[in-house]
Amino acid sequence: MNTIEQLWLLKQIYQGENAYYDREKALHLYHIPANLSAHQLEALKQAGRLPNQMYLPRHDEIWDIFYTMADAWTLPQAADAFIAGLWSAPFLWQSALNAKLLSLATPRHAFTPYKGSAHTCVICGFQDKAVDPALLWFNRMTGGVPLDGDPTGYVFALREMAECGEKPTPTAYDLWTFRAILTVIRTMPPKTRYSKIRDALHKEKLLPASLKGTVCSLLEALALAGILDTPEHPGMATRFTTYQERDIRPSLRVEVQAPLAWWDTSAGINEAALRTIFGDRDYSSVSLTHRPTPDLPLSQTITGCLKGQKNPAKRLPSSPDAGKGPIQAKDVYAIRIRENLWITVYCHRVEGIYGVMEYLDGIFPEMPGKSQIISSYRPRTGGRWQAKVSGMDRTTGVKRIARNIPAPCTDLAEPKSISFATANSLRHLATWCFQELI
Repeated sequence: MNTIEQLWLLKQIYQGENAYYDREKALHLYHIPANLSAHQLEALKQAGRLPNQMYLPRHDEIWDIFYTMADAWTLPQAADAFIAGLWSAPFLWQSALNAKLLSLATPRHAFTPYKGSAHTCVICGFQDKAVDPALLWFNRMTGGVPLDGDPTGYVFALREMAECGEKPTPTAYDLWTFRAILTVIRTMPPKTRYSKIRDALHKEKLLPASLKGTVCSLLEALALAGILDTPEHPGMATRFTTYQERDIRPSLRVEVQAPLAWWDTSAGINEAALRTIFGDRDYSSVSLTHRPTPDLPLSQTITGCLKGQKNPAKRLPSSPDAGKGPIQAKDVYAIRIRENLWITVYCHRVEGIYGVMEYLDGIFPEMPGKSQIISSYRPRTGGRWQAKVSGMDRTTGVKRIARNIPAPCTDLAEPKSISFATANSLRHLATWCFQELI
């Protein structure tokens, strides 16, 4: 089984709809879709990519491995791998740079619990919790670098790169891509924050990826390295900062950590760090309108190949009792939780763009029809639950199956409060009422 086949199977598994929390094991795991065969799962197992095979890291052991494996890299090699990982090489190789910089900057230290988060090290950000190696590999190959403060993620990335053998050399197009990224950053107005730069880079399609999160991962990597930092919040090329320092943000609404959390274009690109890390290459701006032809076509990159993998489209059937028009009181909708697993919800009334919805009893292997509707509510452990839900008529996996259904009779009291939700979130919220879905 080749790399693309492995990634394609993992992509089908690591969907949000398959995620669940195993309370007995205290682990976040993934259901395996029913359409994957035993032969495919065995092939993943033989390749060492079977999901849910959890590994519990230990702080000192991880850092011993980290220092040893990072020592096999020179900084110029790591910088080359980072640039190659922008296009011609898998995104995995971007991780080499900050792995090397973190190993050079981070002092030997004992696990020191973070106040309020005893399983997190305040010095490095190590988390004392189990990880799924297959998920880590999938994320590195398709999404970018490990999150800041994840030494375990960097160790697994270094292991994967070591198993690949020869370190990549940037192509001419990789180098142009790096200069183009710097060009976009340089040409943004003063005081432009990372989110606007992320959007601009995404619009230019400089990476072989379609998700904005991949671009944001790149900006976080450049910031942690020290290319996008500030004197008060430096990157690793300047000096080591603890995870606690990097975890301080200007406001609660800022998702990324320092240095990127505090940086904007008024601070500019740290040219000294750029030269320290990447040497005497040409970093001058390039024309974004006269883009050279990639050495490796998009369709032949890892993410390009993966995008071309698709299962046959399955059109959901239309219920003959669904009627037409927008949502109204007494409608019943079927909600696809995941493949071969459906539940139903009842609409009590409509308030503006919201339908006041409540789960009905019943779990079904395929989309149910009107005759299968069970006329009883499915409460949470603390009583009935309702939500004002938007998007019922425009969400994939949500289908109206009947109209004018009388409300179920019940002795249970109405809920004291009603929350807000989206139609898409109903599949995740359902586990509070349907424990058997976990």
